Amino acid sequence: MDVFKILSANPRSRPKPFTFRPPKENRLVRAICRSTVLPARIRSQLKVTEIEVQGDGLNRLRALQGNRCLLMPSHSGGHEPLLVMQMSRQLGVDFNYLAAMEAFETSWLTGWVMQRMGAYSIIRGTADRASFQMTRRILSEGKRWLVIFPEGQTVWQNDTVIPFQEGVTQLAFKAYEDSAKQDASASLYCVPIAIKYQYLKDMTPEIDASLTRLEDRVLAGKERAPGDIPERIRRVSEAVLIANEKKHSVVPPEGADFNTRIQAMKEFVVSRIEIQLGVEPLPSEALLDRVRRAFNSVDRIVQQDGATTAYENMLVRERRATAGRLYDDLWRVLQFIAIYADYIRERMTVERIMDVLCLLEMEVLGERRMWGPRKACIRVGDPVDLKTHAEAYHADKRSEVSRVTLDLEESVRGMLAAMSSNKVLAG
Repeated sequence: MDVFKILSANPRSRPKPFTFRPPKENRLVRAICRSTVLPARIRSQLKVTEIEVQGDGLNRLRALQGNRCLLMPSHSGGHEPLLVMQMSRQLGVDFNYLAAMEAFETSWLTGWVMQRMGAYSIIRGTADRASFQMTRRILSEGKRWLVIFPEGQTVWQNDTVIPFQEGVTQLAFKAYEDSAKQDASASLYCVPIAIKYQYLKDMTPEIDASLTRLEDRVLAGKERAPGDIPERIRRVSEAVLIANEKKHSVVPPEGADFNTRIQAMKEFVVSRIEIQLGVEPLPSEALLDRVRRAFNSVDRIVQQDGATTAYENMLVRERRATAGRLYDDLWRVLQFIAIYADYIRERMTVERIMDVLCLLEMEVLGERRMWGPRKACIRVGDPVDLKTHAEAYHADKRSEVSRVTLDLEESVRGMLAAMSSNKVLAG
């Protein structure tokens, strides 16, 4: 979860050794941020002018007050924590938030504010015992609800859900066991939440302007030709792909279509990174999960303790620097995840087109651009009480964790599909 990431100038900033950041709730800081700072940043940087909790979402959450709750929102855009913070204001309750350690280190002020808003850190890909213990304590005590983004990473796609991390559900079950030891009637609810953005005006001028910027950068004059929006996106995307194939000396199979070539490109980069990190891909492991494991491996290396001699410490620093340089390649693969022909062809909505243009501008221009005005739509799914799964969990912990995790993931995926925009662009 990237709380306050909008305060970060560079989302690809390299990691460095960290120490645990506990929550340090401060009512005054919360009040100031929720009443002034957050609304201003949501409007100015996220371009979100409306936040709508759809249906009976707020009533569903109010009905759970007084219970232990883990809120599990989708994380497509990277800034969803700000929206959840504003939702907490509507409910009149305070949340705790689990955030990746890098988010605290973007600036001294960012880290200071995050802790006082109730956030605490986790070093991804490591056995961060301090963070795990804090998570179990917050959930078992139930004084505040906890927000964890179970995807653990963003791909900047409105309609895409990354497989939920089973470790989040596992920690929730452990926290439930902790609470059940004190109170046999205890419950712990996992609440799936879907967040989706919709544009509130005709985005055709912005789409044309973005494509023109991209064409100026990646297409020679003779390659430019009149075309509708999908065709122009295809030409730009293919030019970006060709440039990366040349960079990595990847020769595509003869006659391969765009999707096959870009998948081969991503596979090549991820495989090369895995070799450098000494990571073995698991059988049938999805590419996104491989990318996530590679990120975690880099984090583990960066967190490696220094050795006892000056020479060993020098080698550790060199290994950290080498691993840190892989971050750029991993971010590039993550950005390329969304650049495939079918994402737009499946449903040519304004939101999907803007998703792809955002990723292309990040790749080609090195800038993440926000367009608006937008509405953030929030939908609350059916809460899952871990108490009702306790017997199955004790019988087969791994299987039940997997089943509950998948159910929560599918709930979020279904809500996002139900909120799909009807604004399909015609050419």
